[in-house]
Amino acid sequence: MLPDPAEFQILETTAYALDTGIFLLAEHLERMQISAAQLSTAYGRSCFDSSCLKLESVRQQISDQLGDPTQPHRIRMLLDNAGHLSVQAIVMPPPEHPLSPPPLLVLDSQPTDTHSIFVRCKTTFRKIYDSAVDRIPPGFAAGTQVLLYNTHGMITEGNIANVAVSLPVSDEGSKNGSLALFTPPLSAGLLAGTMRQQLLNSGQIREAPISIDQFKQATDNGWPVLCMNSVRGLYPVTATVIK
Repeated sequence: MLPDPAEFQILETTAYALDTGIFLLAEHLERMQISAAQLSTAYGRSCFDSSCLKLESVRQQISDQLGDPTQPHRIRMLLDNAGHLSVQAIVMPPPEHPLSPPPLLVLDSQPTDTHSIFVRCKTTFRKIYDSAVDRIPPGFAAGTQVLLYNTHGMITEGNIANVAVSLPVSDEGSKNGSLALFTPPLSAGLLAGTMRQQLLNSGQIREAPISIDQFKQATDNGWPVLCMNSVRGLYPVTATVIK
């Protein structure tokens, strides 16, 4: 059963920096509009009016919330069922020390039904992702992320980011043993991340189905696994499979 639309909001999160401005703002607003349309279809009635999502108007709304525009901020945009957009701008902490260990990414212990509308649409209703986090075994450090996979045994995404796995390349002309970064296709059941799409457009990552066995192969061989979102960009993780 779907939750009452009044009980959650469509959510977009990105970053602001003085030199780059609001990262991928147009793309985030477009995804918010798509989510509003998809949710209206899922509920069989009009909800989450997105007519307020005008680029320059939202840009100004965000600028008005910046406490100190010289500092980097985490930006949260929330669209409620009544069509009201609220914005939060939170100063980000200093970057971690370059020698700090990367966050852990643990393969989930059970599959997730990725057909839910709340996988395709980013909202504050995060039961699917919260349940996956709750399955992380005791003893793992705070901030450990979890990698979901679908009922067909194909990996999908992390609980807060899309994922890319280094795997051998079989393209014609590629050197034997060379690796490339691959991210699962949307058909596997995952959020269409804005940072993910930018990296695909630039050719930094490729799209291909990734099985659990391929992910285990990457972790066993120490091949890089990276996560990506609009707040942290593309960042390394220490991927692990619980035996």
